[in-house]
Amino acid sequence: MTGLAMKGSAMNGTGPVKALLVDLDGTLADTADANYAAYAAALAEAGVEPGRDAFDAVAAGRNWRQFLPVLLGETRTDEAPGIAARKTALYADMLHHVRINTPLVRMIEAFLQTGRAALVTTASRASVDAILAHHDLARLFEVTITGDEVTQHKPHPQPYLLAAEALDLAPGDCLAIEDSDVGAASAETAGCPVLRVVMTS
Repeated sequence: MTGLAMKGSAMNGTGPVKALLVDLDGTLADTADANYAAYAAALAEAGVEPGRDAFDAVAAGRNWRQFLPVLLGETRTDEAPGIAARKTALYADMLHHVRINTPLVRMIEAFLQTGRAALVTTASRASVDAILAHHDLARLFEVTITGDEVTQHKPHPQPYLLAAEALDLAPGDCLAIEDSDVGAASAETAGCPVLRVVMTS
């Protein structure tokens, strides 16, 4: 069974939280195995075989535009979009590897009785939609900001600024829920208080 461990929180103390801005990978869902399996298969087709540790070191919390060029090397960066597209095609068959953070889902459901929620992730729109549909989670979010909607990815604040703007709220009125340093930095720079969580088994 999935558990929810709180690592720590920072609140601004200016008033009640009006919205939850929730990260996907590692926060709402443990997608690490599914992501690695799909990317590893796509990269292997291109003759690149990063080990799990090497992949996680550059990919955690980041969009493919940030980490695929690192894995491919300077002379092959132009192949990144094609590999990302291939990963998306393979990902649908990897969804059984995704583990949902059920306690966090229940927390969001309870919060929605009086508040609102948005999903803020670096993942692609296609991958996000696949996960949300497969696990019936789209119902939780009024707004979804993915890596396809931004020009600057986490740790840049743009994803969280766009989410708050879409909800017509100030960032300080929104509580960001994140697992990674990259995501927390993005939210904090945007002006959102942050709750750090860890998925446990």
